[in-house]
Amino acid sequence: MRVDRHIEMGPGRLVWTRVDDAPQIAVATEHADGIRRFELRYLFTLGGGGWRERLKRVARARRLPTLRRGRFSTLTYYSVYYPVWWHLESRGAAHPLHAAGVALHGQGVLLAGLAGAGKSTITANFLGVPGAELLSDNVVLHDETRLFGCFEPLLLDASARAALGAGHGLTPLGRRHVFARDAFMAPHRTDGVPLAAAVLLARGSGTRLVRLGARDLARMLLAINEAAKEVRRYHVFAAILGLVEPTGLAQVAERAARLERLLARVPCYRLEMREANPAEAVAMVSELVSPAAEVAQ
Repeated sequence: MRVDRHIEMGPGRLVWTRVDDAPQIAVATEHADGIRRFELRYLFTLGGGGWRERLKRVARARRLPTLRRGRFSTLTYYSVYYPVWWHLESRGAAHPLHAAGVALHGQGVLLAGLAGAGKSTITANFLGVPGAELLSDNVVLHDETRLFGCFEPLLLDASARAALGAGHGLTPLGRRHVFARDAFMAPHRTDGVPLAAAVLLARGSGTRLVRLGARDLARMLLAINEAAKEVRRYHVFAAILGLVEPTGLAQVAERAARLERLLARVPCYRLEMREANPAEAVAMVSELVSPAAEVAQ
């Protein structure tokens, strides 16, 4: 049965031939007897017909390795992350958030914000801080009590690297991304940690911390999820797969309520960061889960 010009489905099966805003990707999925199967196909092309397209192909061919690397992240999300997230979310086991996460002495801190708010900068500056472990700087998952990192390479521009200095265990990967950010692998934690605090990041002329209500922060995080292409694309992916797994959509409908319950358990804040001195922000966040802070709460 065709439900869209690019989507066909049958009992427990679905084929999506032009995926969302990545039309070079096609996905097939099958769900039967509690087992999910996914298949992804990717068509890489340098252009279509006509003399203008031929000229474009000649110009693009010189940048072929760069163009291929530029597709790697998108393919990783669609072939690995999105199927895994759907498997978890459709069972009510975890939900993705566009946010960074660090573990301080075994306690998790959620660091949320729009692109450019400073998530990668502050996350990287926790490298070398005693008792700190990275979870992720872009996407985390939660099960209402714990944070799990969905780690990707850190993307740092020249100013962020200069603020770090040397000796932080970063391994360059030889890839440059948008906004002149280079990719680095960093030591990180792979298991979940209980959430101790949630922080909304923003740029500011000074560094200051303001208490927020859990419901207000939950609404902001839901909006940030839709603004971030990595999670927004997943939401479309999950909605399409829900056509053949409607019981999974019942868990998706609980995203907002479960996020509110996660944040209601912990103190929530808005942190304005002075760009020139991320160490100030790191110190403030560290204090949120220090022994003194735990006694005060």
